[in-house]
Parts: sequence; C-alpha cells; structure tokens
Amino acid sequence: MKKLTLLSSLFFAAYANANTANIETVLTNVKQCSDTIVLRHQALSKEQEDAACNMLSAQETRFHNTFNTQGKPVANDNNHFLRANIYQDRDAYVKYVTVHFDVPSDNGGMYLEGLPHLPNNSAEFVAYQKKGQIWNLSHEYVHYLDGRFNMYGDFCANLHDSHSGPEYCPKPAPLLPHLVWWSEGIAEYIAKGEDNERAIKAAKKQIIHLSELFNTSYEQNGGSERVYVWGYLASRYMMEKQRDKVEQMLALTRKGQYTRYQALVKEWGKSMDSDFSQWLTQL
Repeated sequence: MKKLTLLSSLFFAAYANANTANIETVLTNVKQCSDTIVLRHQALSKEQEDAACNMLSAQETRFHNTFNTQGKPVANDNNHFLRANIYQDRDAYVKYVTVHFDVPSDNGGMYLEGLPHLPNNSAEFVAYQKKGQIWNLSHEYVHYLDGRFNMYGDFCANLHDSHSGPEYCPKPAPLLPHLVWWSEGIAEYIAKGEDNERAIKAAKKQIIHLSELFNTSYEQNGGSERVYVWGYLASRYMMEKQRDKVEQMLALTRKGQYTRYQALVKEWGKSMDSDFSQWLTQL
C-alpha cells in the first residue's frame, strides 16, 4: 500500500512538472526573422521557419502600403517587435499555453498586446501547428500591426466587451458601437485579401445591415460568423468603397479618441446600408 502511494505521488509529480514546464524548455528554438518579428517554437523545420518569416514580412509591407503608416506607430507604443510562440500541435498548446501565458486554451491562437505604454512590454502571439501550418498566424499578426499603428492604447482601452484573459478588462463594457467589426474584420481582410470563400457565400444571404455590423462585439451581437465573416465584409466594403470615412475613423482611433469615434459612427447611421447591400450582390 505504501509502495502504491509512493508510485502515485511520483506519477502526479511528473504530470504536474510536465504541465508546468518552463517556457524555455518547451519552446526551445528561436528564429529572428527581422527587427520586428521573432519566432519561438517547438518543432518548425527550417523551411517552415523561412516560409513564416517571408509571409510575415510580406504582410507587414502590405499593411504599411495599405494604410500609408510609413512604419510610424501611435504615440506611447513600445511594442517594437512581435514574438510568435508556436507549439508543435493542438495537444501541446492546450497543455502549456495557459501556464505559460495565462490565457484560455479553447481557441486557435491569440494576440497578447500587453501594456504597450510600458518600455519593457513584450507583444506576444501564441499558436500551434496544424496541417503543416502555423494556425491563424496571418490573422493574428494583423492584430499586432493594427494595434501598433491604428489603435491607441492597450486592448482594454479599445472598444469591446471581452473580459477574458490575459487582460481581464474590467466591467462594465463601454456602450455601443464597438470596434470589433474593424479589428477582427481588418485582420481577416489583410490576411486573406479577396480570397475568402466563406465570406462570399455569406454575402449572398444579405442578412445584416452595415449599420448593425458596427455594433458587433464579442459577448453581445457576436458569434463566429458575425465577428469574422461579416466583420471581413464590413471592413472590406469600407476599405474599397468608403476609404475617406475609414481615414476619418483612423484619425480618431490613432489618438485614442474613442468617444469621438462612436459619435462619428452614429453620425453615419444607416447612410451606407443600401450601398453595402448592393456591393454584396456584386461579390
């Protein structure tokens, strides 16, 4: 009986150690793609490292060309580079990511902005390999770029109603309209461009007005299709058909003037609903 107890203790101790392994002993490989991108991973091949670096570099260039940001971040943003932390598979992600980064594991990857106004802050992306790819890397990298060059302040300063880790933003959430339609939608748009079959199929349904999409958030008026698919459609429409209004909006969000952003969106009202509906039919 004593022997069984000892073996049980050793087993649970080993299990606990496996699940609390230091991040440096799990993500043992480091690849610096550039001054702004670092990969830390378990099991990427040299070819996968190079492919990820090339893709991110191209996407960074595309982002700056799209928004004419010229590499100039918003004020008080010290997130000079992003470190992508990549686990070898879904099982490893679930096993370690909560311990390493204090985030839930029921997702396909997350961007962790931290507190960009602090000099020693580190922007992190957590993900895993799936089907030979780094799952959601392209989408999450846009969050980093959008947060650094288009949105002033940290995640909690932005307009949304998420209170999950690692930020654990305090309640109550700000009143609608929020910015989830933009942040998730533009990440999908920059990552996928015009190649988004799921969104094209959704466009044929014609079920949500643009003015309603501005009120999308995570917990209210949310859901995967509305947040990501219809967020993509809303952002793409605004970028392609209403670029002057996008520039008005970004002039406010880059300075953290979120109350004025909300007033601007309310001023837009339903003025673009009809044109948005017609644009959807043309996709």
